[in-house]
Amino acid sequence: MEEFLGIIMQRNTSIIVAAAAVLIVIGGGLFAYTRYFGPQSVIQTNPDAIYCRQGNIFDGVDRQARFTVLSTCEKAIGIVHDMKGTKEDDGDYQFNLQVEEPYKKLLNGENLKQVNSMLVTEIIPKDQNSTGVQVPRNGDRIEVYGAWVTDNPHGWNEIHPAWQVKLLGS
Repeated sequence: MEEFLGIIMQRNTSIIVAAAAVLIVIGGGLFAYTRYFGPQSVIQTNPDAIYCRQGNIFDGVDRQARFTVLSTCEKAIGIVHDMKGTKEDDGDYQFNLQVEEPYKKLLNGENLKQVNSMLVTEIIPKDQNSTGVQVPRNGDRIEVYGAWVTDNPHGWNEIHPAWQVKLLGS
């Protein structure tokens, strides 16, 4: 009888351990989804912000939950660097912006360390054919408006999405 109870206890322990493992995997997956891949709605409702997207600022952005919003609309002026002229896997044009002095406040320590003190800037597919967006080239001086966010997996700050990009010259 003791041997029989030992087998049952062993089986129950195995079932409990297996169930706990499944819950950890599912819970970890849900956590990853909500913190990285999931949707996020942040609404811009300031009608005076004429260069800013009204409504959900993340409309059309891939993997929205990975961002922490610092401002729903921000302006930056600077020189374009690291524009490859090709789109990223998600269809975005990504480049770095060497911001002028008044806009250096948009940078954080990770911008300084990882992207040579520049502001990462991304133009999503939804905005690439917009009349308000001129896709820049390296060396262009631009004025950009968009959501100012921290890209949490990288830790740096970005303008993402950039929904107004105006060429000011080289």
